[in-house]
Amino acid sequence: MKQLEDLFIVDVFQEVEVIAGHAGLKRRVDTIEISETPDVFHFMAENSLLLTTGYAFQEDPRTLSKLISEINERPCAGMAIKLKRYIDDIPAEVIKLANSLEFPIIRIPESLTLGTVAHQLLGFLWDNKIEELFYAIHVHRKFTNMMMKGYKLQTLIENLGTLLKCPVLLLNPIGDIVSNSHHFEQNGMKDVKEEVSSIFKSDIDYYREKNEFFIQSPNSLQTRMPIRIFPVKTTRLYPFLLLIFNYDRLPYPSSQLAIEQASTVISFTLLKNEAIKENTRMLENNFFGSLVDGNITTKQEIIHRGKQHGLLDHQKYICIVCTIDKEKSADMMNRIYDYMNEYLKLSFCQTEAHPIVFLKDAYFVILLQFPLSTDEPVKSLIKNKLEKFQQEVKESIKVSLSFGAGSLVNEVINIAITYSEAVEAWENGYDLFQNQFINFYETKQLKELMQLLPEQNIKKFYENTLRSLSYPKSKDEEDLLHTLIVYLDYHCEISKTAKKLFVHRNTVKYRIAKCEEILGYSVHDSENSLHLRMALMMRTMFTK
Repeated sequence: MKQLEDLFIVDVFQEVEVIAGHAGLKRRVDTIEISETPDVFHFMAENSLLLTTGYAFQEDPRTLSKLISEINERPCAGMAIKLKRYIDDIPAEVIKLANSLEFPIIRIPESLTLGTVAHQLLGFLWDNKIEELFYAIHVHRKFTNMMMKGYKLQTLIENLGTLLKCPVLLLNPIGDIVSNSHHFEQNGMKDVKEEVSSIFKSDIDYYREKNEFFIQSPNSLQTRMPIRIFPVKTTRLYPFLLLIFNYDRLPYPSSQLAIEQASTVISFTLLKNEAIKENTRMLENNFFGSLVDGNITTKQEIIHRGKQHGLLDHQKYICIVCTIDKEKSADMMNRIYDYMNEYLKLSFCQTEAHPIVFLKDAYFVILLQFPLSTDEPVKSLIKNKLEKFQQEVKESIKVSLSFGAGSLVNEVINIAITYSEAVEAWENGYDLFQNQFINFYETKQLKELMQLLPEQNIKKFYENTLRSLSYPKSKDEEDLLHTLIVYLDYHCEISKTAKKLFVHRNTVKYRIAKCEEILGYSVHDSENSLHLRMALMMRTMFTK
C-alpha cells in the first residue's frame, strides 16, 4: 500500500509543490485519474489521485471547493493541478477548505504534461502492485504450508500479526474473541481487545456490513486507531471477522491482497476445525441417543462406549434439557452449544460435578455426574448455576433459555429415566411459564401414576379387586366398604377401627368377615392388602 508522500521519489514529482493539505500526505493512493469534468467524483475510484488543469472551473475557480468536498468523501488521495493554463492561482478559500480537510493540493510544473505525469506515476504504482502480488503469493504459500502441517489457528493469527507488524484479532460470527496476535499482551491493548469485542456484540449486524471503523487509541486520547474488517467465510450463516488494527500503517509490501490470501487459509482452517468438532459431536449425540432410546441394553456396553465421551461409572446422574425460547438458527444453536460447554466446565470446576453436553432432538442435554458419596443439596446447586447461565446468555447474546431437570439416579443404566423426566419437566414448565424457566421433575404419587395407565385396564383391576363392593347398591354394602377403608387405614387394628366408626369391636369383626366373603380372599394377606389399597384409591375415578 502506497501513500501519497511515497510518490515524491518519482522523477516527475521532484519539482511539484504542495500548496495545501500538507497533513494529508499519508493518504493511501492506489491509482491515477485524469479528468477535466466537474462531475468527475461520480467516476473516480477510491484512493485515486486526480490530475487536472482545472479547465471546467476556469470561469470561477472558487467552485473547486465543491469538487474537493465531494472527492474527499470518496475518499480520494488528493488533487494535482497544472496551473497557468486555465487557472492562474488557487483561491484562498479553496486553500483554507483543503487545509481543514487535510486534503492535499499539489501544483504540477508548467513544463510537464498531465500524460507524462500520469504515465510515470502509474508505472511506479504498478511496479509496486506487481511486488505486492508476488508477496501475496508468498504469504499464501507460507500459510498453506502451515495449515497442511497442522498448525493451530492461534499460530496462524500470531504469524499474520508478525508479518503485518500490527495487531490482529479474529472474532466469531457472534462477536466473541477466537484468537489474537501477541500485540494484545501489551499494556493498554488488553482493554482494547475486550472493548472491540463488546462493541461488535452490541450491534453485530451493523458491523458485519462495515469495512472499517475507529476506536480511541490506548496511547493517546487525541488519536483514533483505524481497524479494517475482513470477513472470513465458513459453513456458518455469518462469517468470522478478521480485524487488522492500524491498517493504514502496513509496512510495504503488505497489502489487502496479502491479507485476503492469509484469510483464505484461515477460512480453510476454521472449516477443518468445524468439521472435526461436528464429527465429534455427531458421535457423542449418536451415543446419547442410542442410550436414552434403549438401543444400548447392557451397563458394560454403556460404560465402554461412553468412556470416550466423558461418561463415568459409579456415579450419580441427573439430566437437564435446555431449549432456546425463540430463535433457533443453526448459527445460534452452535453458539449455545459452544457457550454451554465452555460455561459448564468453568462453572462446575470447583464442585464434584462432571458435566457433558449432548444434543437430542430439539434439546441441549446436560448430563451432570456426581460421586456416589455426594450429600450436598444437588437441586439448589443446579438451580443456582442454571440461573447464572440463563442471565449471562441473556445479557451477552440476547437469547433466553428454558430448562427442565430430571431426578438423581444411582445407575448409569437409568440415565434414560432421568432424561425422560427432564423432558417431562420441561414440557410442564412450558405449559406453566412459556419461556425462561427452570423446572424440576416432581416425583408422582401412586394415584398420579395410576392415571397414566389405560383407563380400561385400571377399571378392570378395580372391579376384579373389589367385586360387588366396586359399586355399592345398598346401605349395608356402603357400611361394609367404609369399614374396610378405615380398617386398612388403621393397619387392620380392630379397636382403633371400632373407635373411629363408633361401633362395637364385634361389629368390625363381622363386617370384615363379610367383606372377605364377598371378595373371596383374606384382606390380611400382604399382596391382597396392597391390591385393595390401590383399588380403593381408584374409587373416585369410577364413582361419584
